[in-house]
Amino acid sequence: MKIILDKEKEVVVVKELKKTITEITVNQVNDLPKVKRVEAITNELGIVTLWEGAEYDAIGQWTDADVINKLKSL
Repeated sequence: MKIILDKEKEVVVVKELKKTITEITVNQVNDLPKVKRVEAITNELGIVTLWEGAEYDAIGQWTDADVINKLKSL
């Protein structure tokens, strides 16, 4: 099947990058209440969004243990 688009569309194609890791080093955790997001800045994975939107509201006052559990679950 071929689909003809009404007009040209620019798309971003990113090549998959895999890493095997045994630990995650968290350098900083940012709580961004205006955009309802918590991010962890790590050496191994870069910036990782932990909670945003409704999840941000649900987590409330998160702890270091919450950050660790979330990173492990991702």
